[in-house]
Amino acid sequence: MKGVTKAVHDALDLASPTVEHETIQAINEALLLGSLRQHALVEAAETANVQLREEIDEHKLTETALHRVQVRLSDQAAELEALVTERTAALTATNRQLEAVVYSLAHDLRAPLRAMQGFSELLVEEAGATLNEASRGYADRINKAAQFMDALLCDLLDFSRISQQRVELTAVDLATLVDSVLCDLQKDILRKSARVERPGPWPVVLAHTSILTQVLFNLVSNALKFVAPDVPPQVRLHTEERAGVIRVWVEDNGVGIEPNYQEQIFRLFTRLHGEKYPGTGIGLAIVRKGVERMGGQVGMESAPGEGSRFWFELRKE
Repeated sequence: MKGVTKAVHDALDLASPTVEHETIQAINEALLLGSLRQHALVEAAETANVQLREEIDEHKLTETALHRVQVRLSDQAAELEALVTERTAALTATNRQLEAVVYSLAHDLRAPLRAMQGFSELLVEEAGATLNEASRGYADRINKAAQFMDALLCDLLDFSRISQQRVELTAVDLATLVDSVLCDLQKDILRKSARVERPGPWPVVLAHTSILTQVLFNLVSNALKFVAPDVPPQVRLHTEERAGVIRVWVEDNGVGIEPNYQEQIFRLFTRLHGEKYPGTGIGLAIVRKGVERMGGQVGMESAPGEGSRFWFELRKE
């Protein structure tokens, strides 16, 4: 800028003496203003450079902190994964031990129970004439208690098996499975003069065959069981599709269930009617556990004296 100013003054010195003083002053002011602007630009550039350096330093600090956090999270994730693996292995071992204990207890307990049942029957058959009515009643109660305990152990084994076994879902034809379950219950159906309806359609669902068989067997068995005395059971099985989900209904004309107890009956050992109806109180717990293991859900609609409508949902194949 100083060189430019000097060149301007030299040019003025060589110019005509008629150049007015105002013109020279205007040129000087313009040169001064340019110098001030250049100085301001330099200061702004320096300020921007300082800010840029500060931002770069801050960015580097942020990257360093982020890297430390990432390393810390990676270490924590590794520790958590190792802990989960360790606890999963421990839980698996515990489940296997519990399963072994359940099976061992069940088999060890069923042997003396069968002995109790058999000897109580022999006692009544061989010494029935010499026993009074009270003694025969005692023997009969021993026999029934042994039968109930045996059924309870069998149901516990079923519940344990469904809870622990590996579940792989495959395509299951509901029509074939329903026919199989009704065939297994044919004796009870005939004995109770029950009427069973099973209108179609019966689609194919994603399920575990043995678990689904147990679920449907328990529901139909209950429908045949929980009816008023001297009332022939009426059971209706049907399906409906809801957005790719198949809902299976098992409806009956039984005694019904009050709303306050409709959630409780799916829990273990729940028997609303006491000894009025046979059962261990585990059947519906098996139903819920089995359906949940297959990725579905279960529910019911009922009212006292108006029968019950149980349902479960599974994905359509």
